[in-house]
Amino acid sequence: MAKEIKEKFLVQFGEAVGTVAAQSLGEPGTQMILRTFHYAGVESTMSTSGLPRIVELVDAKKKPTTPITYIYLNKDISKSFDKAEEMIKKISEVTMNSIVRRVDENFSKGKIRLILSSQEMEAARLTTKAVASKISKDFGFETKSEGRIIEIKVGTRDPKKVRSERVRIMNSVISGIEGAGKVMLRQDESTKEFYLIAAGSDMESIVDIPGVDSTRIMSNDVFAVYRLFGVEAARNVIVHELAKTLDEQRIGVNRRHLALIADAMTARGNIKGVGRHGLSGEKGSVLARAAYEETVKHLVHAAVYGEIDHMNGVTENVLIGKQVPVGTGTVHLAIKKEDLSKVGKKK
Repeated sequence: MAKEIKEKFLVQFGEAVGTVAAQSLGEPGTQMILRTFHYAGVESTMSTSGLPRIVELVDAKKKPTTPITYIYLNKDISKSFDKAEEMIKKISEVTMNSIVRRVDENFSKGKIRLILSSQEMEAARLTTKAVASKISKDFGFETKSEGRIIEIKVGTRDPKKVRSERVRIMNSVISGIEGAGKVMLRQDESTKEFYLIAAGSDMESIVDIPGVDSTRIMSNDVFAVYRLFGVEAARNVIVHELAKTLDEQRIGVNRRHLALIADAMTARGNIKGVGRHGLSGEKGSVLARAAYEETVKHLVHAAVYGEIDHMNGVTENVLIGKQVPVGTGTVHLAIKKEDLSKVGKKK
């Protein structure tokens, strides 16, 4: 009976699961190579790996260094190359900076002349007329197009304003979704379906496009997933990305440790880092907060506001030499005075 009960427990009562999880991730982290490498399939895009990626995740940075979104298509178009190519055109972010070869400003006439790159225009599947029309619609300027040249009348001869409008135009998005980045087409070898990889993480705009399977879209941007799908999905992404990064470095860490870290980061319904601005900085114990970082600040704050440390955690008890409340320290044994004399006596 005792054996059956024991096997039902995920961990033994009193096990220091937090310390074990921290050790399981922290120790291999010291062995990781500080480098990044090219992400297969996304040209000119670097995917952060190794220790820098681990730090990004556990510190809960708002934006990853290299966001990537995996976009799967609806079943009726996922195996059509032509339909997948059309989806790339709808999603891939194309800015004026990427298609313009040269810009000339005529301050005396209040005009801006754009010379477009034929190669980039063909790659983005755009026409000069379409680009000119987009500029007129977004900025309200009068435009004239011929060949690969667009002339824009900005309506002012003030050099400062002409230059300001040039900057606005050059930074504008002409086609696709702002924040989606460059999109590449890939095919799953097992299912033969096509899917897209975007070098950006504007998932909220991408899922609204007809043809995108909103149930299978995924990103390495934890906060983008959190905004779109909620905290449980974000928690799963943290576990997945931690595991993926460790696997790439051929480091074996049990997924339960990673799941515990992700649970702690998302337990309050939002995403908290593990540092002084997150979990460590919000501990209920004054001594535990002071032991991590900013010692003087926490002790002075506690003294000014009369905080009481109830010594319920591990760190604070280690600091003052008390028995920690884990393992055998979770058991409080008492014995009656009259029974004390019976201890050690033979029956």
